[in-house]
Amino acid sequence: MENNRVYLIDGRKNCYKANLHCHSTVSDGSMTPEELKSKYKARGYQILAYTDHEVLALHNELNDENFLTIPGYEIQIYGDMELPKRLRRVCHLNLYPKDAGNNVMPFYNEADMMKLDNVPDVSKAVYDGDGKEPKEYSAEGLNRLISKARDAGFIVSYNHPMWSRENSDIYTGFQGLYAMEIYNHGTTFDADAYCPYIYDEMLISGQRIGCIATDDTHDECDMFGGFTMVYSDSLEHKSVISALENGDYYASRGPIIKNLWYENGTFHIECSPSVKIRVSNSGRRVIAASIKISQDEKLTHAEFPIQDIDVFVRFTVEDEFGRTANTRAYWRDEFEESLPIASNVANYLKQ
Repeated sequence: MENNRVYLIDGRKNCYKANLHCHSTVSDGSMTPEELKSKYKARGYQILAYTDHEVLALHNELNDENFLTIPGYEIQIYGDMELPKRLRRVCHLNLYPKDAGNNVMPFYNEADMMKLDNVPDVSKAVYDGDGKEPKEYSAEGLNRLISKARDAGFIVSYNHPMWSRENSDIYTGFQGLYAMEIYNHGTTFDADAYCPYIYDEMLISGQRIGCIATDDTHDECDMFGGFTMVYSDSLEHKSVISALENGDYYASRGPIIKNLWYENGTFHIECSPSVKIRVSNSGRRVIAASIKISQDEKLTHAEFPIQDIDVFVRFTVEDEFGRTANTRAYWRDEFEESLPIASNVANYLKQ
């Protein structure tokens, strides 16, 4: 903070480019962990999360002073079991341990593992329980898994809701997530991979979560479409996980957000050349005070006044190719002492 200035994205901090969702030959990916590191590092990434299906594997030997691997694993929970597999709703969650050396999965179901197209070496799975952890497909059942993961020292993200064909009765009922995938590049070919409206629904339900963009890499065609810019004190596991927990990041498919701050009733944003910059909230802002569209020259900055109905705000930058950068939602008490007028976000969480 400088005087009355509150930085929401602070360009003076260390910033690292990350893909927080990928699959290697440990599960159903076509590339080895080493090959994935080589390709991502060559494209300027400093962070890569290995989130293979149903099994947690550490890749600490791939770390160097300019590249960090984040361990994790992706679990799937099917609903609608009476339907053919490809017609069922399915929830995918990514789990990332806060401790870089933690390879103990908080839950594991060997039957789920054996159903994968490429079955990993289950002898290397380290887990609590008997390997038959039940997974109930309901908001309550999924929240029990999220809670158990958090208690075991993991942070949890919600993956590709459009590809998963899930309804709002599932994703608006979540509790305890740190983020959802507003964009998942790997699902571009068979689903709407960009889903800001689902993020808004989750926010309006009262969830204080962030949004990330990922590749969900399985093959080379999945690479370099979505990334997350993480503001971390250092390129170390503990610091990066802390930044993710604290919401110090933004999601992008191309545009770069350089700074975002609030000062004396006005939001200020600086970014790479773009054709559109907008601010949105849980309702319907006055349009003239909510969007800037380029005329003769590209936009590199914009200012927006706060409005009385701003329970939260989030910002979207769009470039000439239609690619977006999305900030997380910033809740009013993060930047302003005054309360908004009556809102539809659970009366501002009963304040």
